[in-house]
Amino acid sequence: MRTVGSRELKNRLGRYLRMVGKGESLILTNRGKAVAKVIPVSSTEGEKAKTLDDVLNQLEAKGLLHRAKGSFKNRKFAPVVTNGKPASQMILEDRE
Repeated sequence: MRTVGSRELKNRLGRYLRMVGKGESLILTNRGKAVAKVIPVSSTEGEKAKTLDDVLNQLEAKGLLHRAKGSFKNRKFAPVVTNGKPASQMILEDRE
């Protein structure tokens, strides 16, 4: 297992990703302290790579989110009418 500093990883990310892709594990350090471990996907105890839908379904099952049931493609949205100045004008005034 190889130890790599955060700056070294940033500067040579492609090289280290190839190494992990070939099966090598990395320990990432920040200022000399180990902060993370990068391991190949195939060595994660038989877990399959999860799709976004799989992850969202798990979060929904735990009650951490509620997924929308419909589609936004054919919906028409009405503008919000407010009193006073437009938001863009207030932002410009705030920047002055």
